[in-house]
Amino acid sequence: METNKESNMTKQLGFVVKLFRKAATLRNKINRQMEGKYSPSVIAMVSAAAAALLMIIMLFLPNYLGVANDGSYIKVMNAAGVYHIENQVGDIYNNYFVKTYSNVMSGYQKPENWMNSQVLTVKAAVLLDDIITRDKFFDIRFLALIYGIFYVPAIYLLTKQACMRVKRFSEGIILGAVSTLIFADVAYISYFNSFYPEALWFISLMYCVSAAVSFQENKNGYVDFGYLVLYIISGIVLITSRSECAYIGILLSVYCLKLLFIRRNWMWGVICILCGLGLSFISIVCMIRMPSEYNEVSKFHAMTRGVLFQSDNPEKTLAEFGIPASYELLADASGYDYLPLVKAADPVLEEEFLSKYSVVDIATYYVRHPGKFLSMVDVSIKSCFGIRREYCGNYEKRVGLPERARSIFWSAWSTFKNNSAPKTIGFLFVLCAAVFLLYGRGYSLRPVKDRRSTVFVDMMMMLVLVCFVQAAITIVNSGDAEMVQHCFLISYAMDILTYFVFAEIIHKINIF
Repeated sequence: METNKESNMTKQLGFVVKLFRKAATLRNKINRQMEGKYSPSVIAMVSAAAAALLMIIMLFLPNYLGVANDGSYIKVMNAAGVYHIENQVGDIYNNYFVKTYSNVMSGYQKPENWMNSQVLTVKAAVLLDDIITRDKFFDIRFLALIYGIFYVPAIYLLTKQACMRVKRFSEGIILGAVSTLIFADVAYISYFNSFYPEALWFISLMYCVSAAVSFQENKNGYVDFGYLVLYIISGIVLITSRSECAYIGILLSVYCLKLLFIRRNWMWGVICILCGLGLSFISIVCMIRMPSEYNEVSKFHAMTRGVLFQSDNPEKTLAEFGIPASYELLADASGYDYLPLVKAADPVLEEEFLSKYSVVDIATYYVRHPGKFLSMVDVSIKSCFGIRREYCGNYEKRVGLPERARSIFWSAWSTFKNNSAPKTIGFLFVLCAAVFLLYGRGYSLRPVKDRRSTVFVDMMMMLVLVCFVQAAITIVNSGDAEMVQHCFLISYAMDILTYFVFAEIIHKINIF
């Protein structure tokens, strides 16, 4: 019996080996035929065209896909002059995606005096709709159209830069396909048909990264300046979208200063310094002037779902903040529970609990207890790793599907992330180690002829810091209660890191 099993295993192994050899032979044949014809631009163009086709299918052909409202983006809508139609009110939250809105304010609604880059984008879509349709309704597909116009060149640039890391046609084809698989996933694209900021973050960060890694090439000064302008503009769009993104501007400005070393030219150095200072200034202004997304309930959660949530001794932890030990009962309490233990707006809670600490106090606590902070970062990665809002539907009510139904079309990557990918801070550390192992050998602070590795290490470390900054802002402001709403960039940055690490690995091991 055992002999038969061993024989079957030997046959299966032999079949796999033969299949691998045939694939390798075919790969070598294709690469020989394409030798001297390999073009990262062409592969990137095909990948972008495929992504554009998928986007059209998802967003502009029935059944239209979007993301249902979880109640967090009303302020953006109303600030842009867009309102829910009265007969939609019972269906709008979480259950179904809504495609059509009103440009006329109803009696129970109120305008919002709020401005950021996302509101400006929505206003542009409203204006485009008015010019074309001339009615009193807003079709959100006009917003998706604006996002799509900017998305296609972004995925082209990102894919092109990844394909420039490899030299063989077969490797380039794999990278083009993987780019479409990851960055055209329905979990990303469906945000285009919504008022969530994720779509703007997705596109602007993609441009930032594409422009940043473009400096791996030795180009003339005018081309480098063009990419620098693209980097600055996309960075400004990102940091002015929300107050929580303003902190990323500091990281982007530091990268500008790193670009001083890629060219031996004093004018280039002056431009990089001015760009870095400009980004820093805009970032600081946004930190000060832009309204915060966090409120008193968030502050309550920062303690109960953050500090106390990770505490081994809640009584001792509360003593550090001068809070009576009796409040240890609030450890793990959430104001979003169906029957909350206590209401965050309770006057007694304000006097004896909430008034005892601030965001700065909580940040200081995590500085004194870095292990607790890393544990919360681990929680943030687990919470936001799936990209999609699990409790929000993708379909309109008229389609007839159950409430909160989600599309499985072109969802292989997001499904893999939900079900199989490691959702821990350890995976982020593995990516960091891979970056230094794959790119670190050629790293240099001085201007060198081959600056490829230096540019990539700097860019990828910037993405790692984006993960930590986004996690830190959310943790000190609201614990783990609002991570799905605020930590999208963590999951997205890790996707970009994974993509470029994969690009370097397949080139090093020569398996494709």
